[in-house]
Amino acid sequence: MDAPHSSDAVERAHNGEISVSPDLDKLPKMNVDALGRESSESSVFDGTARLATDGATVLIPSPSSDPQDPLNLPTWRKALIVGILTLYAVSGLCIISALGALIVFIAPEYIEAGISEEAISSLQTYPSLFLGVGNIISMPLAVAVGRRPILLLSTLLLFVGAVLCATNQSFAWHLGARCLVSFAGAQCQALVLLIIYDIYFLHQRASTFQWFSSAEVLFNSSLVIASAYMAEALGWRSWYWMFSILSGICFVLSFLFVPETYFERPLSAYRGEISDLNTVAEPASQPLPHYGATLTDQDKRVIDIQHHKPRTFRSDLRIFAVDVNWGKTVTTLKQIVQVFWFPHVLWVALLNGFFQGADVSIQITYGSMLVSPPYNWAKTSVSLIQLGQIFIAILCLPLLGWATDKTATWMARRRRDGMHEPENRLVNLVFPLLFNLMLTALYGDCVQNPGKYHWMLVVVTVNSYLLILLAGSTVGTTYLVDSHPMRAGAILVVIPVTRGLVSFGLSKRTVDYIANIGALNTFGIYTGVGFIFFLLGVGVFYHGKRMRAFCARWAV
Repeated sequence: MDAPHSSDAVERAHNGEISVSPDLDKLPKMNVDALGRESSESSVFDGTARLATDGATVLIPSPSSDPQDPLNLPTWRKALIVGILTLYAVSGLCIISALGALIVFIAPEYIEAGISEEAISSLQTYPSLFLGVGNIISMPLAVAVGRRPILLLSTLLLFVGAVLCATNQSFAWHLGARCLVSFAGAQCQALVLLIIYDIYFLHQRASTFQWFSSAEVLFNSSLVIASAYMAEALGWRSWYWMFSILSGICFVLSFLFVPETYFERPLSAYRGEISDLNTVAEPASQPLPHYGATLTDQDKRVIDIQHHKPRTFRSDLRIFAVDVNWGKTVTTLKQIVQVFWFPHVLWVALLNGFFQGADVSIQITYGSMLVSPPYNWAKTSVSLIQLGQIFIAILCLPLLGWATDKTATWMARRRRDGMHEPENRLVNLVFPLLFNLMLTALYGDCVQNPGKYHWMLVVVTVNSYLLILLAGSTVGTTYLVDSHPMRAGAILVVIPVTRGLVSFGLSKRTVDYIANIGALNTFGIYTGVGFIFFLLGVGVFYHGKRMRAFCARWAV
């Protein structure tokens, strides 16, 4: 289908070039017979789809003419949704992760009350467990009843949990409240990404995921740096009160401005094929589109309010906007187990878990090393190392977000058929992975032999690990949801749950490992295992298409 050349369709949604047609009968007719029948193609989809055609980018998934389709939201509304979700992620995760900076203010109070240091450490370990539990429970529910009710419930529970943390009167109360906060904040790792996945096209996903991740890191790092100073000036409970306010604001904004984003699509839409005959206004001079025709970012799209209810502020406020189907909870749990065993999914999930585990091992060791001879940093200066993460987060926007999407589009345009292979995204993993493996080996030698290297090596290693963590998340996630779009929800659960479990198992004995075999050997083993993941990634890059094709029968 030849398309008139103009600006990006997503931008035109805001500028009015996605037209609203009250009477589609007056538009030029399209080939109803051709579009009305089922596709002759297989019902199995392995992720390979046409992304480039005639100098334009195909919109995948193909949007419908329904005003309720979240892909038809204007650009400003999508950006607002991502901003609110970022606030939720910062509120939910920073309240958990910042405990390391606050524990020096909290621990003396509990030690005086007779609570052991081991018990106090459970304020961090048990909430981490509830992050995984929250993902496993929330995603099946989000598929069964919709994204919006689960998001609203989560933000409300986060607010309640933060207030309980601030007002706690005992250690058990504090621990229980932090577990509630973790359970409510778990959706930051999976449900939030699913909502972003729902509202953006394939060629925009990596950039949007990275904007979300980088913004989260920027705010988290800033708040962690400020946490010790805030606790010292106002008391550690003030930290929880601040997040009570943030999570309360997040609940109100989510209720007002984040609509339901679940929208049921036919499989053909994920191939980029038009399945809704009312989506495009075709000039009479243009040939009638055939079944399987594509919609590009240069086509003028039509919103049909004759056959569909219009989107209004009131309609967006509905709590339950989709038909509830409790049977989908069991189905989703089954899908989570199935996709976990897909070889390429397992590789991405374990890769994320391994590097997060290595990062935790570095986090455990760098502080004590910097405050000891020969570096002799002041204790108040150690948290300032987080400033480097702000630079890395900004660097990742073009390096992992923009570049990953552009690489996928560019490689599709190099092919005559314009087909997109999800493995093309993995190219952007090469530099972060190899660079961090080199730093891991050097860091182990630095811990073993303090003074052999400048303290800048420690700073670079600690902050550069954010690069591989974001690369594994952004590149790995977009690769997998491109491969199996009908299983996006299950995939978005597998990655964080596996990451948390592997990370915990790998890092919990870090101190013992270093005491028994030395830091050089410990981080040398990490380097060797990481290189094995790199070699496996080469195999996934060249043979991933066959893996996807084999697994596709269980992913539709």
